Amino acid sequence: MSTMDQIKKIWNPIDKIIFSITRYVCVACLAALVAIVFYVFVGRYFLHDSPMWGEPLSLFLLTWMSILGSALVLRTNEHLKVTMFDEKMSKGQLIATDVLSTVCILAFAIFMIVYGMQLMKQARTNTMAGVNIPYAWMYAALPVTGVLYLFGLVSQWLGGMEE
Repeated sequence: MSTMDQIKKIWNPIDKIIFSITRYVCVACLAALVAIVFYVFVGRYFLHDSPMWGEPLSLFLLTWMSILGSALVLRTNEHLKVTMFDEKMSKGQLIATDVLSTVCILAFAIFMIVYGMQLMKQARTNTMAGVNIPYAWMYAALPVTGVLYLFGLVSQWLGGMEE
């Protein structure tokens, strides 16, 4: 068994657990978001009494769901790409653009981790009106997703994840 096969054997279960949890968190956020927005809609337009916690909580859930969801598509390399020049490029140029893309994603992941942590520190004393959740919890989505980006890149490099 080669070293790469050993690494894949160790990595694949870790990858499956991490991204399964991420997927379930995104599904739970979406379900809660739909329920809360529907409740706010009914409260506002039919009961004429909208809950104060509805909008900040839906913003919190939307932030987490959308940013975590981006890590899921990065992992499977299904994110948006401009491919109209791919047929006109040589194999070497395609490899160069793939490497450049990976370096940009890596830099962005590090940026999300570093500056997300700084944002969390700055916002730890401010709370969201209506729900009393510190903004630091909302901004925690940035470093968490940055780490997931790094895991997703490892999964891409090792090739072929098992669903």
